[in-house]
Order: sequence, then C-alpha cells, then structure tokens
Amino acid sequence: MNKELRELLSQLEKLKVEARSFLNENKLQEAEAKTEEVRNLQKRINVLKDLGDDNEQRGTKINNDNQTDPETEYRSVFDKALRRKMLTNEENEVLAKRSLTEGVPADGGLIVPKDVQTKINEYKRLYKSMKSLIGFYPTTTQTGVMPYEDLSTMTELTNLLETKDILETQPKFKSTGYTVADYAGIIPISNTLLQDEKGNLMEYIGKWFSKKATRTENKKIFEVLKNGKTATALTDWKALKSSLNKDLDPLLSAEAIIVTNQDGFDFLDSALDGTGRPLLQPDPTNPTQYKFAGRMIHVFSNAELPTVTTTGTTPQKKVPFFYGALEEAVKFVDREVYQIDASKEAGFTKNMTLVRCIERFDVLKTDNDAYVYGEVTLA
Repeated sequence: MNKELRELLSQLEKLKVEARSFLNENKLQEAEAKTEEVRNLQKRINVLKDLGDDNEQRGTKINNDNQTDPETEYRSVFDKALRRKMLTNEENEVLAKRSLTEGVPADGGLIVPKDVQTKINEYKRLYKSMKSLIGFYPTTTQTGVMPYEDLSTMTELTNLLETKDILETQPKFKSTGYTVADYAGIIPISNTLLQDEKGNLMEYIGKWFSKKATRTENKKIFEVLKNGKTATALTDWKALKSSLNKDLDPLLSAEAIIVTNQDGFDFLDSALDGTGRPLLQPDPTNPTQYKFAGRMIHVFSNAELPTVTTTGTTPQKKVPFFYGALEEAVKFVDREVYQIDASKEAGFTKNMTLVRCIERFDVLKTDNDAYVYGEVTLA
C-alpha cells in the first residue's frame, strides 16, 4: 500500500467518525454532507486500488539514502507477509530490524502496524460501553495514585466577628491507588484464509478485538460498581424516584444517570402514571433514548448486566439499577496500549497463524456515595 493510499484511507476513517458524530447529535444535514464527502473519497480510493500498488508488485526496495519512510516501508512489507506472499531478502531484513528494536518474541512474531490502535478505538465507539459513562483517567505507568476531592471538608465559611482573626480553611483530598492489569485473547486464523483474503484482515481483527475489549471493560466496571455496596430494595418506580430524591446529594442527583439492563428498562417502560400515561419520555434531541424523572436511562443487555434469579420455593428476579453521578463514582484508568502480535510458528502444527491481542487498564471506585446500587424484585 503506497503512501497516498494510506493517507486517503486515514482521511476516510476521520470523515466517517465525523459523520457518525453529526448523526448522533441529530444534525442530519451536516451528517448527509459529510457522508457525501465519504462517498467521493471512497470512489477515489477504489480507483487507486484498481490501478494497483507498484511497490507490492515489484517488491519493496530498501532505500539506504533514507528517502523511503521506514514506517511506510514496514507497513507495506508487513501486509505482504500476512497475505503469505513471498518476501525478498531485503523485505525480510525490514522485519528483522523491527523485531530487534521493538521486542518481538523470538518465535518469529510480527508487530501489527501502529494505526491498528486507531482503528480499534473507532470500532469500539460502535458498541455500548460503560467507559463513556464514568470518569476517565489516562496513564503512562503501570501503577500510581489518583487524588480526588474529599467532599466531607466542604463546610460553610465562619462568621467573621469584628476584631477576630479569620479561621483557616482549606480543601482536602483523598487518594486511591491503581494497578493496570493486562487483558488478552488469541485469534487463530487459518493460513489458507490468509492466503486468499483480499486485504480486510486488519478490519476483522479490529472489530473482533473491539467487541471483546468493550465486553471486558463493561464487566469490570459493573463489578466495581457492585463492590462495597448493599443493594437498595426498590419495590416499584415510585421507590426509585424517591431514592433519587433522598439517597443522593441534591447536587449529584441533578446530574445523575440511570444504568440498567433489558429487564429494568422493560419494568420502567411498562409503568404508567396516575393518568395512564407512560412514565418514560423520549429525549427530544434523540428519540431512541428515554428519560425517567429527567434522568437519562442507559440500557445494557441482560448478557452483560444479568438479572439474578433467587432460589427457593418462590424464585424471584433481582433486576440491577445503578443511578447517580457515575463520573464521580468510578474512574477508568487507561494505559492506552493495544499490543497485537502475530505468529505463524505458534500454530505451525495446525497450519494456523495466531494473533494475540492485549489491552491494559484498571477501574477504581473514587466516591462510594456518589451513586446508589438498587434492585427491583420481580416475581
């Protein structure tokens, strides 16, 4: 893939992200205009692809006078290797140099080019993620300490009496430590598939990993939200509304959101007020989303946020609800590293190439009082 085509593909991905952003904001005219730009750029890319990549057909040549961009050269050779095409001696040297400088395992693994991380991040935006509903904290270290405000020190100012000294007051902070963990998966891919595929392998890997990573992040966040909390029993929608009013600080209640699963949404969606009207009202800016008591509802599948069925003579369903200022309650500590390696030797006995994906993050509870964990009991 030549440099011009790579730049156009990168520009195409940016235009798609902008178009989706306009669509999510219900700016249909802007979204349509941006989509037209996407169509025109896609046509140009298709023409370039039909003309072919001269570098790939004659083999990537090593340019010792530094006129060739090393990253472009490596990407071209790497893509060619994944498609199981014969490499020249010069191209093998390109892979060998990268393996010595970037710590590729001695089993012959190859590092996927850096733009895969950007593509994965774009794919992850397509899936329902709890990460966007809580606080975010990027880090470049494996361990560390995160400071945050201690709201218990938020007291009133003292009455200044004449001839009296002003009493000292200052904010206080608490801290909690984090330790970034590694979460990984391996994709076995048939070498026959690698030989026959027409260049969409990176797209497949990006989508696969983005779904797995989003599911992993959501599970960890739900676990942290439940830790250290005793579930508040919610008998009906009135109890939920009362809890929003009384169990949260008014400042936090005003910015609260509600997170539940499909059973929880169905429970609220079936509720009627005293005049027989539905309690849930669609958001005027996005009719596909609903509000309860003015708070936005975010619905996750029962598979990700399960309803627990109790045992006994009369089994009951415990439907989870998290509501409050979740951005203050939990922080997602992101190491912002996606390590993807491919090795044909690891799957040699089965004619497979193994692609390994690793994500690094941690999830911290920062304010246990900023939200409520409730359960609605269904017969």
